[in-house]
Amino acid sequence: MEKTFDNYINKLRSKKLSENTINSYISDIKAFVSYIETEYTAFYLEVKKTQVLTYLVDLQKKGKSSSTIARNISSLKNFYDFLREERVIGENPIQNIHSPRQIKKAPMTLSEAEIIKLMNLPDTNTFKGSRDSAMLELLYSSGIKVTELINIKLDDIIFNASIILIGKNNEDKSLMAKSRAVPIGKIALNAINDYISKFRVNKCKEDFNYLFINSSGEALTRQGVWKILKYYERKLEINHELSPQVLRNSFAVHLLNNGADIASVQELMGHKNITAMQNYLQATQQKSLDTFKNLHPRA
Repeated sequence: MEKTFDNYINKLRSKKLSENTINSYISDIKAFVSYIETEYTAFYLEVKKTQVLTYLVDLQKKGKSSSTIARNISSLKNFYDFLREERVIGENPIQNIHSPRQIKKAPMTLSEAEIIKLMNLPDTNTFKGSRDSAMLELLYSSGIKVTELINIKLDDIIFNASIILIGKNNEDKSLMAKSRAVPIGKIALNAINDYISKFRVNKCKEDFNYLFINSSGEALTRQGVWKILKYYERKLEINHELSPQVLRNSFAVHLLNNGADIASVQELMGHKNITAMQNYLQATQQKSLDTFKNLHPRA
């Protein structure tokens, strides 16, 4: 067997693969050989497809990721292809075994309780706190992106209709989304109105049109928004990051959890197709599963 491995390693080296890659392949193969010898008392040259499938299930039970399992399949398939080419075996037992699909992680979100706690953090009696409150409420209420947030102008807000026009007369050419009307909640609208009337009015020139500004009266930047969120992340004392995307994710998942249909949420977020919503559905389905396990009398 060692001679077979030596020959295979030489074949891999002839393909100019790195030593780390070669070592990973050999490690995968040796782990598989050890498994079938222990579990089936089988010889690696006589392995059956069912034994390979059992091994892959065992990897899955041990918590191995889909990418790790896919790499194992590739390692074994290439090794048995080599054995077939060398006429050591007749057929490759792994030829028709396909790699699992890559499973994307559910989007990171805040819980509804964490959202309530977050919204209570800013001191709305100060310029900074009032601005931050309006910004946080708007991000969560609308699900807009940070680039959309910092480009909002005063005349984009239609208070009597409770909407903001996103992308209207946009000067930032990096924003590719078409203009759309985004509804915002009463709490966010009130926070924006308080920020404008009580604090923003005294911080910048009358003809300056950007909604969110810094303490110098200039338009808030992406970096400025990130710094603000990092400040509240520390105060919130959560074990994951607080970012514009996390608030956007929370907007989508909380809507879906509370009965919104997927097409409406897709439109609100400005996604062109429903494929982009699959991750949010995954998070929603997980909550449904947890609810079933916790509440159904015979779960």
